Amino acid sequence: MHEIIIPLTPLWWKGVVICLLTISSVLLFFNRASSEWKLWFTKFFAYTSILVYVVTTVVAIFEQEWNIQDFLPLHLCTISFFICILVLLTKKQWLYEWALLVAMPSGLHSALTPALTPELSMGISNWYLFEYYFVHGSLMLVPLYLTIVLGMRPRIGSWWKTFLRVQIGAVIVFPFNFIFDTNYMFLAAKPLVENPFLIGDWPFYIFFLELFVFLHILLIYTITPKKTG
Repeated sequence: MHEIIIPLTPLWWKGVVICLLTISSVLLFFNRASSEWKLWFTKFFAYTSILVYVVTTVVAIFEQEWNIQDFLPLHLCTISFFICILVLLTKKQWLYEWALLVAMPSGLHSALTPALTPELSMGISNWYLFEYYFVHGSLMLVPLYLTIVLGMRPRIGSWWKTFLRVQIGAVIVFPFNFIFDTNYMFLAAKPLVENPFLIGDWPFYIFFLELFVFLHILLIYTITPKKTG
């Protein structure tokens, strides 16, 4: 069921262009909109995201494709997707910091970076292809929207707290993989994709992934203005 999108192919370019155009259009429009419209969009996009997830689950069940290995929301990107939904509805500060420091680089690498090959764990039908780019585009759009349009900012020192929260998820998912023969967060085996961050075999590549996650969090934290007061 796992499929990959070869970078720089027409399909890859189509996904990249649509993602970039949609994200930039939303940011440009709502940055000039009234406060009421800005807040309306947060609820609209949150409920739309929930609907996309529900429809994906229904499609998978109807097509008899749903399985515990691919459809539980335990990958880092899926966890981040739900955190993006929650922060749109609640505006909780720690959820925003996760969205900014973890979700955004995850979405960027998964959907747009030529060095990384997108892997669709659910297959490559029209709906699953849309769902893949919707989810990973959302991981970029939501933190950018909250930062640029709504003016949210990370707290001083939020980088290390966010990194520790990621570790909590990994500690829970790691034994789950071996109990139920799954590979969420790619902690039990390497993904199929060509990825320069996947150095060595299991379990050594996990330590390099942790290092790159840490560096991404630190980089985005460093270049983003901090919350004051």
